[in-house]
Amino acid sequence: MLPNKLNYGDTIGVVGVSNSICDRERMNQFYKAEQFLINKGFKIKRGKYVFEDYYGSAGTKEQKAEDFMNMFKDKEVKAIICLEGGETCNTFIDLLDYESIKQNPKIVMGYSDITVLLQTIYKKTGLVTFHGPHFISFASAGLQEQYEEIESVLINKQINRFAKGNKKVIREGKAEGTLIGTNLGSMMYLLGTEYLPDMQDKILLIESLRTSPNECQRRFAHLKQCGIFDKVKGIIVGYNYDLQKNGDIYPQMEDILLEYTKEYDFPIIKCNDFGHEIANCILPIGSHIVIDSDCEKVAITEAFLK
Repeated sequence: MLPNKLNYGDTIGVVGVSNSICDRERMNQFYKAEQFLINKGFKIKRGKYVFEDYYGSAGTKEQKAEDFMNMFKDKEVKAIICLEGGETCNTFIDLLDYESIKQNPKIVMGYSDITVLLQTIYKKTGLVTFHGPHFISFASAGLQEQYEEIESVLINKQINRFAKGNKKVIREGKAEGTLIGTNLGSMMYLLGTEYLPDMQDKILLIESLRTSPNECQRRFAHLKQCGIFDKVKGIIVGYNYDLQKNGDIYPQMEDILLEYTKEYDFPIIKCNDFGHEIANCILPIGSHIVIDSDCEKVAITEAFLK
């Protein structure tokens, strides 16, 4: 199921689905991001509870579910950009009306913990969702580059930066499948639940903010024990802030992944165009993707917006 593309002049809804923005600095970032997108020609509609703070979360689980569903049912709202990530996105996914989401398909975008919601919606409805900047991203450094992704992907329906960006082949091979992911730690919340997409024949995106070689070992052992590596057809590793911020001082996530999947032959590609503390490319979760290590090609090969 595909949402409609975004047009200049459309209304973008913003809702909190994970952490709150409860201090003055974060509030100022919100207003800056809001004004930036207004200046680009969009209308912004705030969720009723977007400024709520419930133990560090953007409202209670009931408030988050109410805000999110109201945005989906609102015919004026053409896209939803989630406020920011955090740790609590999984707390309200069991309260959502997935039938209503099916009946009102629209763009939903964010990254980090928000990918819990993106994968859940894809699993429950088949709607293509979008890994990409969250709302607060439009108040940070590199915001023009971040906005250019909206123009390219959501308005012009062209995935350029991800397709043309530098890639590093970690393990050779060719594969194709459905794109799924991305934040490694957050995805673990879905293991063993009804909200995790079937990983059969998927191309898995993984990245992390705060990570270490030991955490990578723990996560990859867990994925292996759950049979995930038996099902996926390829993995694309994004930018991992704690491991990469000072260069290659530590073993990198892709090095540890290669060791933990040595009995498999699926291709592994390294790409620094998605992750934390960078200008994120926008990627359609649920779309078909092709990997060909011979030419370092990674390409979305089907429509992802109407």
